[in-house]
Amino acid sequence: RSDKLAKERIEAKNGLENYAYSMKNTCNDEKTAAALAEDDKKKIMDACDEAIQWLDGAQEASKDEYDSRMKELEGICQPIITKMYQQAGGAEGGMPGGMPGGMPGGMPGAGAGAGTGPQVEEVD
Repeated sequence: RSDKLAKERIEAKNGLENYAYSMKNTCNDEKTAAALAEDDKKKIMDACDEAIQWLDGAQEASKDEYDSRMKELEGICQPIITKMYQQAGGAEGGMPGGMPGGMPGGMPGAGAGAGTGPQVEEVD
């Protein structure tokens, strides 16, 4: 039982860390950065930096604490990324150049194709 809880706690911590770094990479990517308003980019970067700093000092936090932080960070990042997709006409073909580093946990509710299941584009 305690092994399962420890595993879930570590997965929640890693999920938050991966999401924060992925969002930072997205903001730093040339194509994505060009599509983001400067203040939106700053909001994401500040929120990610804050989450990463918190993680550095919270190695033994509970799964619930990690999950709560993840929800907070997603609450800041997702509306901005969704807006960027919509402005970029993300319904067809998605993001130019793709999402660097991928999106851990997917992007629930994002983009025009939400609810239709994952859409995989073949790349040669």
